[in-house]
Amino acid sequence: MARKSKTKVTWLILLANIIVFFFSFIPTVFNFLALTPTQALTGKYWQFFTFMYVHGSFEHILLNMFALVVFGPRIEAELGKFKFFVFYTIAGVFSGIFHILLSGVSSIPLIGASGAIFAILTAFGLFYPKDIIYVNLLIPVPAFVYVIFIGVLQFVYAISGAQPGISNFGHLGGMIAAFIMIKFLGFNKKKVRYWYE
Repeated sequence: MARKSKTKVTWLILLANIIVFFFSFIPTVFNFLALTPTQALTGKYWQFFTFMYVHGSFEHILLNMFALVVFGPRIEAELGKFKFFVFYTIAGVFSGIFHILLSGVSSIPLIGASGAIFAILTAFGLFYPKDIIYVNLLIPVPAFVYVIFIGVLQFVYAISGAQPGISNFGHLGGMIAAFIMIKFLGFNKKKVRYWYE
């Protein structure tokens, strides 16, 4: 019970994503919540926040929410409820902004919690660099190695266009936001120890 109370926000974010997932099958709801750059920059500013709760398929939400449940509780326990929610939200919003800055202003909707999830993964690598993460549930690597690997991978995918339809720039934006918040803006409860220290 004590563990649950310490990580309440993680479960509330999970619940919010599940609820929005089912409602977003209604086209008007989807269009209202998704981040469509041409709309968001001309008055629909709420889309910079709401898009991270919208997912386009069961696989999309399953992958994001699996990562949230695996890594979110430890980061929330580290930051505290309020700071964790702010961290998650800022990372998600910044990922959307970063996507627009590097991909351009288009009328193609951006959806998904991936930017915020990549921020949580980055935080995990910074807070617990020597903890083992199992890539594809099989290959054990230290957390800091995993974070560097996925960061490089997202950069390569982004500049090569190898994953059309996926916002790799958004993923990178979440990771950059996480690093800035943890390194420079005090989003850490204890002193962060990096792998090279």
